[in-house]
Amino acid sequence: MTTLHLRANRVWAGPWTCLLLCALPFSAAAKPISYVGGTMVMVENDETGNTLNIDYTFSPRAAAALYVKHEIQGNVFTAVGPQINYLVKRWNMPDGQGNVFTMSGAGTAIENSGKSHFAAWTGVLADYETRRIFTSYELRLMYAQNIETSVWQRARVGFAPYLANYEDLNTWFMVQVDHHPDKTHATTVTPLVRLFYKTLLVEGGVSTRGTAMINLVKQF
Repeated sequence: MTTLHLRANRVWAGPWTCLLLCALPFSAAAKPISYVGGTMVMVENDETGNTLNIDYTFSPRAAAALYVKHEIQGNVFTAVGPQINYLVKRWNMPDGQGNVFTMSGAGTAIENSGKSHFAAWTGVLADYETRRIFTSYELRLMYAQNIETSVWQRARVGFAPYLANYEDLNTWFMVQVDHHPDKTHATTVTPLVRLFYKTLLVEGGVSTRGTAMINLVKQF
């Protein structure tokens, strides 16, 4: 899985506000909403297929996106269409932050033969993080008429072995669990390491099935 996220900063409460505004967007999983006027591009490749997201944040709580997903397990097809990302709730705490987002869209699903079908999808992402720990859970549903109706979920848990400033190299160790009940391999566990320095992030790991994962993140 290769991921490219282009994402900006978000709000945090507490004495580390200025530092965390710069550093924490890369300490956690990618958020579907950045700052107003910010753009995020994400390209993700894993054993289920390839995903492209291009998001533009137009308000503090919402972003408009283009979503493209090419499925390679089971029925092979490509889903494409507009998507809206919405910040449902945010909790700012002295030492941490929690978020709940939704991501919903509709468009078309195109088979290899070129035949098109109506498609719709939705998802929920919840996370909680401090400068030391990170947890997240994501649930996604895909409906593509006669091609596919599926549910996918992902959970992550991670920790930072040391506290670093924005000007320093930041390190996180994480474990990611993916559950695709309708795919060939229902459950995949991937230990990974996340390194980031200022606006550059590199994340990599190898799943228990031997599948390599590399994530690249660049903020601009």
